[in-house]
Amino acid sequence: MAKDNKTADLRRAMQQLDPATYQEIRESYYRIADNLKPLADALEKADADQGANAGPLLDEHYLFLQMYDLLRKSNLGGVV
Repeated sequence: MAKDNKTADLRRAMQQLDPATYQEIRESYYRIADNLKPLADALEKADADQGANAGPLLDEHYLFLQMYDLLRKSNLGGVV
């Protein structure tokens, strides 16, 4: 129930925005949502292709994977 309330609150807040701001947020969200997981995957593959033990590319992979996990917890995707 609490998530439903947060989503409803967010939806109301978004509806109060001017159309240009709403569209900017929407487009920015989808640019991130569409590209974050492929970036994390590419970093993981690039690290593996180097054939060494876990290196800086894998460290970056883990950071972007955490960002992806946080993005999935956001209510914004259900609103825009």
